[in-house]
Amino acid sequence: MMTDKQELRKKMLSLVKNGPSPRPEDVADRICALPEFIEASIVITYIPFPSEVDTSAVIDRALEAGKTVAVPHEKPGDFRLCRPGWRDSLERLSNKCLCPTDKTGLNNFSLNSIIVAGDKLKGIILVPGLAFTEFGTRLGRGAGYYDQLLNLTDKSEPAEFTSVGICRKLQLLDSIPQQPHDRKVRMVIAF
Repeated sequence: MMTDKQELRKKMLSLVKNGPSPRPEDVADRICALPEFIEASIVITYIPFPSEVDTSAVIDRALEAGKTVAVPHEKPGDFRLCRPGWRDSLERLSNKCLCPTDKTGLNNFSLNSIIVAGDKLKGIILVPGLAFTEFGTRLGRGAGYYDQLLNLTDKSEPAEFTSVGICRKLQLLDSIPQQPHDRKVRMVIAF
């Protein structure tokens, strides 16, 4: 028997496959105008699955602004840095996510290293999801990656991270079933 969340995931995946997608430039216009983005020295984002809002123009603008840009690797808290030309070096990971190739080890980045070092920095985390509520409740794909990441960044003092859920308007729901390990994002932006 399927859980409510499993059924909702199937429904939302079907819905977003055929739903309209915002232009990456429009996504970047809204995200890059946020005070949390402007003040951030690090931008943690994602390279989207076809069903997710495309943040590629955000990556480009953040790099142009001199910000550190990191995308998830396979383990929560481990990332690869995006550099100019990042689109030319993408590889598919075992979890099916795309990530810049790193043959030198110079593009690896660990959130734990920031927390241990006690760096006082501001960051923004763009979080994908299959559905969100306006209060930040999120329905992910079920692996728990972002729940673990958000739990880690919530404990990252003195570093300060603002988590922003990114979705299409059709992905906004009144309620989403929750479990004790589920983490909310601080704000949601729907396109």
